[in-house]
Amino acid sequence: MKVSKEWLQEFIQLDVPAEELAEKITRGGIEVDELKDYTAEIKNLVVGHVQSVEQHPEADRLKICQVDTGDGTNQIICGAPNVVPDSYVIVCKVGGRLPGGVKIKRAKLRGEVSEGMICSLEELGINEDQVPSEYRDGIFIFKEEKTAGEDALRALCLDDQVMEFDLTPNRKDALSMIGVAYEARALFGGEVSLPEYGIDDAHLGDDAELSVDNEDDLAVPYYAARVVEDVKVYPSPVWMQIRLIKAGFRPINNIVDISNYVLLEFGQPLHMFDRQQIGSDKIVTRYAKENEKMTTLDGKEQTLKQSDIVVTNGNEPIALAGVMGGAFSEVTENTTDVVIESAVFDAFSVRKTSNRLNLRSEASSRFEKSVSHEFVLKALDRAAYLLQKYAGGKATSKVISAGELDVEDSTIEITEDYINNRLGMDLTVKEITDVLGKLGLVASEKEGILTVSIPSRRDDLKIKADITEEIARIYGYDALPSSLPEYSKITPGQLTDVQKKVRVIRHQLESLGLSQAVNYALTSRSQAGQFTEIDETLDLLMPMSEDHAVLRTSLVPHLIDSAVYNSNRQQKDVQLYEMGRIFIPRGEAELPLEKEMLAGIVTGDMHRTDWLGTKVPADFYAAKGIVETVFEKLGMSAHITYRPSSRLSEMHPGRTADIILENDTVIGFVGEVHPAYANENDLDSAAVFEISMGELLEKAQGEIIYQQLSKYPSITRDIALVVSSETHAGDLVETVQKTAGKYLHDVFVFDVYEGEHLEVGSKSIALRLVYLNKEETLTDAEVEDSYNPVVKALEAQGAHIR
Repeated sequence: MKVSKEWLQEFIQLDVPAEELAEKITRGGIEVDELKDYTAEIKNLVVGHVQSVEQHPEADRLKICQVDTGDGTNQIICGAPNVVPDSYVIVCKVGGRLPGGVKIKRAKLRGEVSEGMICSLEELGINEDQVPSEYRDGIFIFKEEKTAGEDALRALCLDDQVMEFDLTPNRKDALSMIGVAYEARALFGGEVSLPEYGIDDAHLGDDAELSVDNEDDLAVPYYAARVVEDVKVYPSPVWMQIRLIKAGFRPINNIVDISNYVLLEFGQPLHMFDRQQIGSDKIVTRYAKENEKMTTLDGKEQTLKQSDIVVTNGNEPIALAGVMGGAFSEVTENTTDVVIESAVFDAFSVRKTSNRLNLRSEASSRFEKSVSHEFVLKALDRAAYLLQKYAGGKATSKVISAGELDVEDSTIEITEDYINNRLGMDLTVKEITDVLGKLGLVASEKEGILTVSIPSRRDDLKIKADITEEIARIYGYDALPSSLPEYSKITPGQLTDVQKKVRVIRHQLESLGLSQAVNYALTSRSQAGQFTEIDETLDLLMPMSEDHAVLRTSLVPHLIDSAVYNSNRQQKDVQLYEMGRIFIPRGEAELPLEKEMLAGIVTGDMHRTDWLGTKVPADFYAAKGIVETVFEKLGMSAHITYRPSSRLSEMHPGRTADIILENDTVIGFVGEVHPAYANENDLDSAAVFEISMGELLEKAQGEIIYQQLSKYPSITRDIALVVSSETHAGDLVETVQKTAGKYLHDVFVFDVYEGEHLEVGSKSIALRLVYLNKEETLTDAEVEDSYNPVVKALEAQGAHIR
């Protein structure tokens, strides 16, 4: 909503600068996005009287004009095709300025002196789309006689500042000049004056030839019309055109401009029908028939649904109610009689129709918020009054209507204590009623109960909290008392143990190159059962879409989707992690169990160094390495073991491991995605992991014990074992750790081989044992004493030394 201060002054007198007005309105709860000053960049702009026009001798498109600017006659060269003698125009004199930093100087054009510039509306900062068509390709010419030399901005009603409101959906009252006037009254005081809407009743009568009927009172609670005859279609007055332009409308003609002008005054959309083009003597409102056709004012044929409301001539639609009129009944240059429509339409239906057909209009934006009933008839009469005054029309009918117009005020009961308890204030009843009175809300008090009457223009006020909010914003949010919280014990601010661990996990994963992903907690029914053994799902009653119909039971499917999205855009190397919740159903009587999980995915290559030709494939070992570094950072490596797993059908059966916490508790899994599943999702390969955060965060970390680095050398022994293909390397490592004695410092697998020179069903596993004595140098004899029991234990386990 764009609000002109000059126009607003007609409704309420405001002796404050525009900047102060905008600031206080913003502090009162309506944000002023922009304050446009039409005078800001303009200097020496006057009305000029064109006395003569001659053809430029050296240019076909230029004309030499003699223009009286109030202080003498100046010669001005003009290229506009519509400049004519004895006309009043806008002139920027020598030394003047125009928007955009344009300076006007004395100049020569093709040998002829030019002292000034005759201006178009675009050159004054008016948007080209809002300029009337008759002036779009030329200069602006006043229709009435002016005084040469007078201030052109004042003559154009452009000596003005315009505020642009960013309104919240509940403040529909500020979508009209009257609504803004009431808001200004609440903030600055004064009285609101309504525009003149009394019509000349000399020609009024009962128009028996036109009738109105509403087939559905819920769709159209009230419909009213007036007939105005003998109108003449021509441009509307300059002041009306300029006010419409400042409000963001393009002037069309006096009939259409009056309907838009009244819409801005009262916030009540109107529609003007050509009486002769309606096609019958009755107007019938109803719901449209399925697939019914009509052509709207924009020239497009619309296919209607049964949820659309239409205004008809008894047979076919002549308007899409609350959205847009029909093409064949629109006002044209040949129109002589008009029917003015002012109605109340069902807000939900208008909004649904407008969104479906993508027909957004000033009318629909107001109807879909519901219009104020108190202005329906006032706007109708105001339009008829303006048609009489500026179109030469005669109102020949009284109001022709159907339905009931509810203009009764609603009431809200509230107490002084309710307001003060919520605002932390100590307002008296008089102070409360005074504030409400500024808003135009009448409040009466009886036995401690305040009864507040709510007019329909403020039907956004529905509950006691709304009244409290109105008092707070008008009283001034800055004036609300403030106090520090009371406290008796001061504690230092610090992170909890859980918060510290979460930060450690994030820092570690991001240092390894993984980026954090944040996905919806909602997923599709097909994905809900993937990468989990949970069979049940928690379905939403009214899902946004099929892709967001159930609560997720695993984080991995969404990470797969993210990897696919990147892969489809040539980003094959993806490393992502996510921390979030999964939801495990516990029956209809209980809320679902919410578990915090950590999940990740790696695809393509990791740590690629092209100039060295090195890279790490995103496979099981890469994912397992990432997980192990997290456990190491949390000090949990000693409590974690891995066990081969094939419980999840989406995971590779031979390259997946369950993650085991002590006491044989499975807290997650890590491994490669099954090739078939990867192919279905257009991924070459992918490795994923998912871990329950609860067990990670609840496990106490314990004390960290630091030891001095040994100054003595270590001794290594390598042992290659031939074992059954079913033997797990972890079992061999565990055997070594149990039997190697006190000098064993580390043991790890450094090679696994299957193939030629080995029997079928066998494999070779090579272990490296590292021995270290931190007190003195180890001898070979001491190492052998520790090494021999290891060999015997491994042989007893079925291993053979290669």
